[in-house]
Amino acid sequence: MRVAVLRGVLAGVAAAVAVAGASAADLREGFAAAAALSAPLRTLEAERAVLLARRERAASLLPGGASVTLGYRTNQVLRDHGLREYEGEVGVPLWLPGEARALRGAAEAQLAALETSIARERLAVAGEVRADWWAWRDAAAVRDAARTRLTQARALERDLARRVAGGLTPEADRLAATAAVREAEAALRAAELALRQAAVTFRSLTGREPSDGAPEAEAAPPRDGADPRAVAARATVEAGRAAERLVQVRDRLNPEMALQLRHERDAFGEPWGTRLAVLFTIPLGSPPLQRERMAAAQAITTAGSAAAIVADRSVEGGVARAREAQDAAASVLRSTEARHAALAGQTALYEAAWRGGELPLIEVIRARAALAEADAARLRAGVAVGRAASDLNQAFGVEPR
Repeated sequence: MRVAVLRGVLAGVAAAVAVAGASAADLREGFAAAAALSAPLRTLEAERAVLLARRERAASLLPGGASVTLGYRTNQVLRDHGLREYEGEVGVPLWLPGEARALRGAAEAQLAALETSIARERLAVAGEVRADWWAWRDAAAVRDAARTRLTQARALERDLARRVAGGLTPEADRLAATAAVREAEAALRAAELALRQAAVTFRSLTGREPSDGAPEAEAAPPRDGADPRAVAARATVEAGRAAERLVQVRDRLNPEMALQLRHERDAFGEPWGTRLAVLFTIPLGSPPLQRERMAAAQAITTAGSAAAIVADRSVEGGVARAREAQDAAASVLRSTEARHAALAGQTALYEAAWRGGELPLIEVIRARAALAEADAARLRAGVAVGRAASDLNQAFGVEPR
């Protein structure tokens, strides 16, 4: 019994660990999770079925469903002379000339525009995930530097406690070291809070806990005009033009052909007669309504053309800014690494001088504080370099891979 219980507990623990591990996500996994949760993306993907059905309708024999009309006429309510009439009619709508081809072209253009809109929305989701994941990495770098600072401060405090106990150092030095420890503890708590908040932001977007992962490698620049934002704008223009062609063809309602069968007699004693008729309904156009529909279709084309110009300029400017930021991040990293190395050497010299009685402890504490700040700046600069490559990929219109 105990063995079975123990096995059940261990199995539960293993399952919990597996679930916890599965809930963590790096940048690429976080993007996939966020894309699956994105309401705008799911809405766009749901529209695909509508457009596929519209394209399928364009290939059908009729533009709509048939209609059935049944009628009965008699004079028996007033003076019944035996008038009886039974009528049945089946009507079917007919395509306007060129309407099926124009409808198919419009549906295909809308499908192409939808696919590009999905790609553009996925890129927007990628930008949000990138921003949140790198913000978490930045907060983690600050937390790591704060931990290192606290570890060193506690080591100094322990060393001073031993020296005070041996009568080698005054109590004031130990108190100064204790104050440095408390300051480092406060800094670590603040850094951990910022890290938890960054994790909450990432989890709200992706439904997953952030985890470390390999940073993105810089992608190859896409060919001109291949950015999803520019492609989506141009596809909107084509969809607008296809809508204009459809409006030109649909200048009136669909005509209708009806087959009518009538079985009747005029009075009692007269023979029944059966008549078959073929009827055509030819609707007339409405110029005001046609102008309204054409204006609506042209508005889509105009908006898409303006958006295409803006998208091309925006993409070009975004790539230029991302490259500048990448160069600046690399330069800052080199500077912060050099500064950290210089302060590390200075701190080592200050500590040696203090242990030799040539320098007061307060100078060592100040040097360590400066070194801790430089360490945090160095770690954050390393994160900024990775973030710059990720931002450049975003400017290229490339999803995390």
